[in-house]
Amino acid sequence: MKPKNEKLTFILVHGAWHGGWCWRKVKDYLLERGHRVFTPTLTGLGEKSHLRNPDINLDTHIQDLENLIKWEELEKFVLVGHSYGGVIISAICDNNKDKVSHAIFLDAIVPNDGDTIITGGTKKDVELRFGPLTDGYLIPPRDPTNFGIPINMKNEIEWVKRLVTPHLVGTWIQPIRLKNGGSKNIPRTYIFCADREKITPKQKEKLDAYKKDPSWNYRELTCGHDAMVIMPEET
Repeated sequence: MKPKNEKLTFILVHGAWHGGWCWRKVKDYLLERGHRVFTPTLTGLGEKSHLRNPDINLDTHIQDLENLIKWEELEKFVLVGHSYGGVIISAICDNNKDKVSHAIFLDAIVPNDGDTIITGGTKKDVELRFGPLTDGYLIPPRDPTNFGIPINMKNEIEWVKRLVTPHLVGTWIQPIRLKNGGSKNIPRTYIFCADREKITPKQKEKLDAYKKDPSWNYRELTCGHDAMVIMPEET
C-alpha cells in the first residue's frame, strides 16, 4: 500500500467531444493535496479545436500523450483515461511499461489489438449510430444528458454544453495497435459508473471479467458516465 500522503503525478485523459477542461474540478482537488496533475487536450478538441482536420486519427492523439511524457520528462505517473481516453492510455501503457505506475480506466474502453472504437470501423458505421458527419469527418457533440449528467445539475449541463466540440471520425475508425498487451502487467483499475438504466449483455460480460481477473482492481461510482463532472471529489 502506498502511504496516503505520497505525492503522485497524474495524467488525466478526456473522452470524445471533451477536452482537458472537463477535469477542472478533479484537478483542483488533486492539486490541493499536493499532487502534480496534467490534463492534456487532444488535438482537434477543446481549446485545440482550431487544429482539427480530416487527417487526425488515433496516432495523432497517442502522439499528443507521448510528447507530453517526453517534454515534461515524466518517469512514474498514474494514467487515467475516461471513455474514449481508455483507448489512448492503452497505447501509452503499451509503449511505456516502465513509466506507468498505475492505469485507471474510468468508465472507459479497454481495447484489444486491432479493435476500432466503432464496430465495423467505417464512416458509414459511425453515421448509422450518430447521424451525418459534419464536413465529412466531424461527429457532432451529444447533449450532456447523454453523458449521464442528471437534468437537475443545470450548471454542469450548461458548462458541458458550452465546451464540447465535434469529435474526429478518424480516431474511431483506425484500428488500435497494441504490440505489448496494452495495460497488461501494469497495476490497473477499472471504475464503472453504475448509475444507468440498464447495461447490455456485452457490457455485463466485460464487467464480470474485470471483477474475476486478479490483474484488475474493480470499483464503482454511483453516477452517470461523466463522473469527473458529476462527482469530481469522489472521482
